[in-house]
Amino acid sequence: MDEENLKSPRNMDELKKVIAEVMPVNKLLGVEINELKEGYTKVCVPFQENFVGDFRRKLWHGGILASIADTTGGLVALSLARKQDQVNTVDMRIDYLYGAKEGEAIYGEGTLVKSGKRIILADVKLFQKHQEEPVVVARCAYSILRK
Repeated sequence: MDEENLKSPRNMDELKKVIAEVMPVNKLLGVEINELKEGYTKVCVPFQENFVGDFRRKLWHGGILASIADTTGGLVALSLARKQDQVNTVDMRIDYLYGAKEGEAIYGEGTLVKSGKRIILADVKLFQKHQEEPVVVARCAYSILRK
């Protein structure tokens, strides 16, 4: 790789395609990336019947919500990385504030908190259209190995 490529910013359209269409778990979830820019993202995950965890109250499974939060925060971290850098989740603190109702999509918003030499922190909020308050909030930490 030439020196110029090492310094060039990541192509956001290419990143969106890889995250949504190539990563198997995101294909399974049906992740749609609505907005992506350096340090910020918005995603949507349409409801699927097999996402129900609490079948009595008909609510989304918490593990699915955690996966969406991790993907959303990971996009924030990846938006700051160069193509050859490695980004990995190292920690995620998640609060489930409300049950996420079946039949409704989940909308995620991720924002950069801090970008250091080795760690990137992102805050994530997950919403449903019927609520103004988030159903989930998360603080996500990612390691970045610069190549």
